[in-house]
Amino acid sequence: MMATKKPILPPALNPGDTIGIMAPSSRREKTEVTEFESILTARGFNVYVHPQTLARHHQTAGTTAQRVDALHDLFRDKAINAIFTAGGGNRATTMLNHLDMDLIRKNPKILIGYSDVTSLLGAINKDTGLITFHGPVASRLRRPMPKAQLDQCFNMLAGQSAPIPMNRAAVLKGGSVTGRLVGGNLSVMTCLIGTPWQPDFKGAILFLEDCFEETSRIDRMLVHLDNAGAFDDIAGLVMGKFSDLQDTGKTKFGYSLKEIITERLDGRKIPAIMNAPFGHAKDLYTIPFGATATLNAREGKTALSFPNPVVK
Repeated sequence: MMATKKPILPPALNPGDTIGIMAPSSRREKTEVTEFESILTARGFNVYVHPQTLARHHQTAGTTAQRVDALHDLFRDKAINAIFTAGGGNRATTMLNHLDMDLIRKNPKILIGYSDVTSLLGAINKDTGLITFHGPVASRLRRPMPKAQLDQCFNMLAGQSAPIPMNRAAVLKGGSVTGRLVGGNLSVMTCLIGTPWQPDFKGAILFLEDCFEETSRIDRMLVHLDNAGAFDDIAGLVMGKFSDLQDTGKTKFGYSLKEIITERLDGRKIPAIMNAPFGHAKDLYTIPFGATATLNAREGKTALSFPNPVVK
């Protein structure tokens, strides 16, 4: 497996800079993109919406070629300081074989998204070393998103202090560890296993979330990660929100999420927490993919901190 690349820090994002928007996955509605523009301009940013953002091809925001070209355009454009994705959904993984990683490496800038965008965050970090960001997309910001979470996101992207409150996280295994952050949406992360973009789990802090899944499928995916060696290699585990889980089988699966996770931790000395504030529900604090973090898993004192800069 290819060794982890030396981290590349993207330039910081500050008011007055220009944010480019494109849609790498499912198609978007004009209203959500327009509302997203308003949120960004209210914070002092200029906004450029790539024409591809509102493209239509079946369920997807344009063909694979259109989506790849749009992302390349935004990385290539010197006037664009950061790239926000318009939303998740399906089919971002079809872009991976077509990405010009040399172009991205030579034009490093902030790329942020979550859910289906996990594949882009992980693949680009794996091939270039560029720190990417697991955080809000246009379709998420129109809910609206709590101000504290938006502030934390933009503080992080500006290079300021951006702690993630962990006071409601549950400690599964106590301890303290420092490692690289890898993860995102569990369903998408599982699809990267066995590909050139499988994350380097060695010494990593793995963060995961998901939604609208059967508990049996969550179990199957975590077992798959385990069988692929992930749980032998990681140094820490941060499980976010797993919202709207279901157990609809005629014969109930029966296992709780906590049981599913703790079974994977059995016999392993891995600091681990669950119910951390990121995912598809109310909470979505921004996490820097590929950056160094320290996880302190202690009841009442749990924290995920970032000892090194994540932007420059």
